[in-house]
Amino acid sequence: MSLKLGTAALAQQDWRTDALVQRLPNGQAYLEVQTAWESDMTASGDSVTLTVVVSRQDEVLGFRKSSLEVRPDVPESSALSHFHVDRIPVFDGPCSVDWSVVRDHVTLLSSNLTYRISPGGMPEIADPMVVATHAKATGLSDPNMVHSGMDLIPSVGKHISQDQAAAKIYVELHKIDDVVGQDSLFLLAYGWADAQGNWDAAFTKYKRLKAQAVVPVFESLPTSNTVPDVQRPVLKLEARTKQGDVIVSRDVMLAPRRDPSKPNAVEAGPAPLLPSLDAFEKLDDLVRHMHDHLALATTNEQSTILNVLVPDGDMTRMKSYVSGFWLERSRSLAEASTRHRQFMDRVAYVDEMYGDCKQGQGSMTEMGNIYLRFGKPNTVVKRHHETEYYPYEIWHYHKAGRFNNKRFLFFAPHVVSECFELLHSDMLGERQNEDWLSQLKSRENRLRVSESMENRLNPRDAFSREEPEDLFYNPR
Repeated sequence: MSLKLGTAALAQQDWRTDALVQRLPNGQAYLEVQTAWESDMTASGDSVTLTVVVSRQDEVLGFRKSSLEVRPDVPESSALSHFHVDRIPVFDGPCSVDWSVVRDHVTLLSSNLTYRISPGGMPEIADPMVVATHAKATGLSDPNMVHSGMDLIPSVGKHISQDQAAAKIYVELHKIDDVVGQDSLFLLAYGWADAQGNWDAAFTKYKRLKAQAVVPVFESLPTSNTVPDVQRPVLKLEARTKQGDVIVSRDVMLAPRRDPSKPNAVEAGPAPLLPSLDAFEKLDDLVRHMHDHLALATTNEQSTILNVLVPDGDMTRMKSYVSGFWLERSRSLAEASTRHRQFMDRVAYVDEMYGDCKQGQGSMTEMGNIYLRFGKPNTVVKRHHETEYYPYEIWHYHKAGRFNNKRFLFFAPHVVSECFELLHSDMLGERQNEDWLSQLKSRENRLRVSESMENRLNPRDAFSREEPEDLFYNPR
């Protein structure tokens, strides 16, 4: 997320936030919580208070409060990028990260991101870092920015600009030696996805590595002004045995790429107001409607909604933005108004069907999010009262956006009255979990590495005895 702001005493700042799920060699997971901002010679040297809170429902898992200088005194520098990193231990399951930056009781930044921490003890690829700059670590290095003896400065938000010739990627692979044996060779493939989500052969590289409990990888990937995709850049990573069997793989969605020649727009330009917006007469209702749009919005649009429009509370600006939002996606005012009314109908449906666990706002649930983006599934399988598995649902779409034949598996890891969470999907950019079947069964059996390896190294049998697997691969 990012936010542009300006005040009389504080030059315009570009705040960016992100968090990466990482793991220590002993298996302990932690969040590397990143905050970045820009300053120049005109920026005030006043300090701000950064507060980071990691929580799960109403339980605080960890927090950090830091006093930061808006513009640290660095000689002979006219433009500066600043970074702050906190490392907060977490345990498996969902969690939320909240950022707050305050100066003189004025909130300069407020943002939130959600994550799901996978169980440890199995081969995995940790969240990759897009590296802005790097150097050998020294005694003066911030320990929170040191990885494998290197001082790594992240591109917070996983941004790759369109004018870059290459992107530097740092990633750690865990527990590969459990599959191929200590010091045995395995193959790492890494590259960009093409428009269909497959490996782009011209932008894919391979590296042979020795298996260890933790294998750090710091490599450079070539880019062009169109690769990876400007709107939906996807980094693909896959570890394979010498025989070519897949050990573990990940597709990671990066932030939309920015054209450095074009200034970042803070909000849409003036637009005729849609008649359908007359239904919103109260500020609270309009703010809620703005939040409903997050499911369809790009990263930049989400940042504008959350960090500019909603905190400002100007109903005229919000309605103008919503009008521009739909006009940009339509060919005429009439079409924009029709699509907005259809969206309002979908919102009402997801509020009724999925909103009970989120104070009636269905768009804030993962089921509601998928429904708003792709519409009604062609088929839905519900299994809410199984004894061997957690309650689950499988949604199948003949067409989801520009992709065909996509599936989403949701489950309730606690009780049915709680929000169903997305456990696995074969949709590009969504949560992909190769051990979804084992985790779905973990109500009775904790995940074992041997089971995980069997799932990875053997092709899925669409006619297996496991009902969830059969239903996922053979929707009806």
